Order: sequence, then structure tokens, then C-alpha cells
Amino acid sequence: MTEQHSTPQTDPLRPVKGHAVARHTQRGSMTHRSLFRAGLALIAAVALALGVGVGASALFGDNASRGAGVGAGKVVAAFTATGATTVNVSVSGLVPGGTARRLLDLSNVGTIAIAALQLQTSADGTSSSDWVQLTLERCSQPWSSDASTCAGSVTTVSNERPIAAARINLPGSPALAVGATDHLRLTLRLPESSPIDAQGSAGTVSITAIGVQRTGRQL
Repeated sequence: MTEQHSTPQTDPLRPVKGHAVARHTQRGSMTHRSLFRAGLALIAAVALALGVGVGASALFGDNASRGAGVGAGKVVAAFTATGATTVNVSVSGLVPGGTARRLLDLSNVGTIAIAALQLQTSADGTSSSDWVQLTLERCSQPWSSDASTCAGSVTTVSNERPIAAARINLPGSPALAVGATDHLRLTLRLPESSPIDAQGSAGTVSITAIGVQRTGRQL
């Protein structure tokens, strides 16, 4: 008698072992990819939270310095006088060869050190602001109240340049460190070579503090 061998029947409700392993491996791979994507999303969200861009303008009146604050999360660079957020610099009353000085105390009042600081200026296009020149200096101690003298050492941060649409780097600013203050003096000058119609005209200039937390990411 010929012995017959029957092929074992596969239980339709029970997956073949090899297929189960394959599906388990696939599920594990999908879970790993999902966790990886979630991790990337979390990292991106943290980076975004730490790198939000912000700015603020500052007003310097004829008789007193004014200020403005900027902040994102725990990264905060601020002019320390008033904390105003949107104000302007008035440029008026200058005669050719005349100068005006303004004091700026820029502080890091946040909890994270700043990688770099800049001041951005922009003018309203009137004749006086077109011709006004700007010089920026730093004192290692607070300037005298009339902005004329420094009891410490003076460093020139920016040589004379047009005030309209200028961006000034603040290398080595003490305000990069948490809790520190940069004592700055802004000198505005109307050159003697300015045209007659520039004398006595009025204009408005905005000054914005720009902080950079890390390379390539603006606050």
C-alpha cells in the first residue's frame, strides 16, 4: 500500500510564523520611524522656541535718554531707560558742523547669553536725516549725565557713518552676558558740507536692537 502524506492545513485565523515575524519587523520599523520623526519635530520645536526673531526701537529725547526692550523666551536684550517698544529718534535743530549726543544703556536682562548684538537704524527720508552722521562709542563705566566724559576706558564701536539705514555690529559688548550692561554713547553730527536746506529741518530715525542667540538664528 502506498503511504500518502497529507499537507498540513494552515489555520486561517493564525498567521504563518514567517509572515508574523515580517509584520512584527515592519511594525517595529514603522514605530522606530515614527519615534524618529517625533524626535525631530521636538528638536525643531525647541529650536524654534529659542530662536524667535524680535526687535525694538528706541527714542532719545533732546534732554534725556529713552529706551526700549526686546525679548524672546528667556533671551532678552533691552535698552534700560524706559522699556518702550516702538519709539523714534528725533533729529532736529542741528546746524552744519553741530553735534548732539545721546546715551544708550543696553542690557541683557534675560537668562541666556547672547551670541551677537547689532543696532539697526532707519530714517524717514527727510533731508536732515539723510545728511546726519553717526558715531558710536562705549565706556567701560557709565557715562557722565551730560554724556561728555567717561571715568573708565572709551572704545570706538563704529566710526562716523550715515545714520540712514545703517547696521552697526557691537563686538565684545558686555551685554552679551546675562545681567551685564553696555554703556554706549551715540553722537549725531551734521557735516559742514551739508546743503543749506538741511539746516533746521526735522527728521525721524528709528534705532532697533537686534540680538543673535547662535550662529544663523536671529532673535
